[in-house]
Amino acid sequence: MELQIQDLVNSIKKNGIAEADKKAAQIIAEAQAKADDLIANANKEAQKIAEQTKKEVAVVTQSGKAAIEQASRDVTLSLKKSLTDQFERLLESSVTKTLTSKEIVNLIVQVVKLNLLKTDETVVELKADEKTKLIDSLKVDLSDELKKGLEIKVVAASDVGFKLVSKKDGSYFDFGSEEVTRLLKPFLNEALNEIIFAN
Repeated sequence: MELQIQDLVNSIKKNGIAEADKKAAQIIAEAQAKADDLIANANKEAQKIAEQTKKEVAVVTQSGKAAIEQASRDVTLSLKKSLTDQFERLLESSVTKTLTSKEIVNLIVQVVKLNLLKTDETVVELKADEKTKLIDSLKVDLSDELKKGLEIKVVAASDVGFKLVSKKDGSYFDFGSEEVTRLLKPFLNEALNEIIFAN
């Protein structure tokens, strides 16, 4: 009987150990499967994060390039404006110097002789600082026209130069420094564009 009990105990032990081993193997397999799932999910998440990061880096890079291009355009436009303003000031200064010198006499004489307005209906309104010298020179150079009714007047003005004014209806041709500069500006801008942006 003792032997039977021992066999029964041994059989129970053997079955218990086998069952325990089986259960342990099942637990290990389940744990391994869960671990594999966790690793797979972690890899997917890491890949998703990497792709998202690449997209964000691409957006930041593109934004940076766009910002640099915009800054470049802004600098170019600012430089162009600065150069244009500087050249316009130089142009205005040159025009003012020319219109207050003896060159104005030559210009007035040529314009009057073009007969833009009838001589007897024309007043030359002189806006220059050197009025006395200019008037004396004009009286000599335009003596024939003065005899025909041309008038020369000195007028107060903010710029220098002259106007040809019709006695009849007040229409006029303005050759003042401001108007001449305004008329020359488009040509200056075209020349500046060619200089600044020539390739």
